[in-house]
Amino acid sequence: MPGQPAAAPAPPSRSTAGPPGPVAADAAPSALEQAAFGTGSIATGIFVTVPGLLLLYYLTDTLGVAAGLAGVVVVVPRLLDIVTNPLVGRLSDRTRSRWGPRRPWMAVGGLLFPAAFTLLFWAPVTGDAAALWVGVTFALAGFCFAAYIVPWSSLPAETGGTSRVRTAMTSWRTAFVAVGILLSGGLAPVLVEAFGDGVGGYRAMAVCMTALMTVAVAVSVCFGARRSTADSEVVGSAGRRELVALLRSSRPLRTTLLLIMVCETAAAVGLTAAPYIADHVVGSEAAVAVLFVSLVTPLMATMPWWTRRAARKGKAAALRLAGAAFAVGGLGLVPLYFVPEGVRLPVAVAAMVVMGVGFAGTSMLPQAMLADAVAHESARSGLRQAGVVTGTANAAETMASSLAAGVYAALLGLSGFVPSDSEDEVVAQPDAALFTIVGAVGAMAAVAVLLLWITLRRYEHEEPPR
Repeated sequence: MPGQPAAAPAPPSRSTAGPPGPVAADAAPSALEQAAFGTGSIATGIFVTVPGLLLLYYLTDTLGVAAGLAGVVVVVPRLLDIVTNPLVGRLSDRTRSRWGPRRPWMAVGGLLFPAAFTLLFWAPVTGDAAALWVGVTFALAGFCFAAYIVPWSSLPAETGGTSRVRTAMTSWRTAFVAVGILLSGGLAPVLVEAFGDGVGGYRAMAVCMTALMTVAVAVSVCFGARRSTADSEVVGSAGRRELVALLRSSRPLRTTLLLIMVCETAAAVGLTAAPYIADHVVGSEAAVAVLFVSLVTPLMATMPWWTRRAARKGKAAALRLAGAAFAVGGLGLVPLYFVPEGVRLPVAVAAMVVMGVGFAGTSMLPQAMLADAVAHESARSGLRQAGVVTGTANAAETMASSLAAGVYAALLGLSGFVPSDSEDEVVAQPDAALFTIVGAVGAMAAVAVLLLWITLRRYEHEEPPR
């Protein structure tokens, strides 16, 4: 059939086992285990969302870094994920221990990345020196984060067993991402303000967020990864050559990787823009918490509906609808530049609610599609490759997120946006910068959704062989 390779990539010579196919029904994760797996998303949601929400703003409006340089700092460290995430996935695939291939990596990475996250917001300097500090610590945090998220993300494809269970695990994952986003968008800015704004506020916020991430990671490792146990037989793993051959031959994998990148691009620009919209357009830093509650509440409320919609109409059709909702919400932010100041917050809230409805589908559905594709290819080839493929997907996702933030920062710089190194200083922004703050969100969201619809025309769903 289309997208099916003529011959599977040859497994390494040390492989003696058959395909690590679907998990037996009685061995599939229980609902409680699925929920425990999903709690890891609280940690990943905080780690991804707080930098996406606050890091660029922290650099430009607290540390006094020019917008163009700040954009470079936000983008370049995340590009290292292109190397580290597939590497961690490959090493995880080849790990053999009494706790299975995934849990040792999850445990070590889960201890280290929250600590590195704290350092990110403890810059002892300002200006260009602060840009160097943030860039180095961001790269370190990203490497530690990869050690956790790559093996953790592999679990639905490896332990789910059926498309229904994999979708359920992904739904739990996305539901807890909403909790992480709520804590990040609703609580993190409040903590910064409560602890005195400025550098001290960001430091205290980072310590609080680190504690929450550590607890969430511990639950996912101890209870959510129980099915990832030691193999009774040796199972070969995919190397670099096998991965390249797999991506060339598998249209479902290539398509789902593109879908993940496109959806992450749309989400990242919305997160990056939120504090700028709250502070410079709505006119209140505190409004950022309101905007994120408006985004996350419909995300959590509509998740069961998107799951049912995918089951009835198919994941591709559901994702088209989700993308359309997200684009409408993004474009709904553009009128903020034109309406009177007194009604800007209600308009922003309404737009964020619509974006939240779409965000639920664009967050969950591409990940469920990826889990289906990975499970199919692993069962067909007989190789353990969930780690290296998921690592590649995570690298693509973070690259898209960073590039989206970088493009947004570049557009701000071109618009004449004026940075500040003081929370107490009120900087008058030019009209071009104010329009760019909202206009760039609508334009980038619309372009991303157009690419989403084009990519979905090539999507093919394949169930793993039984």
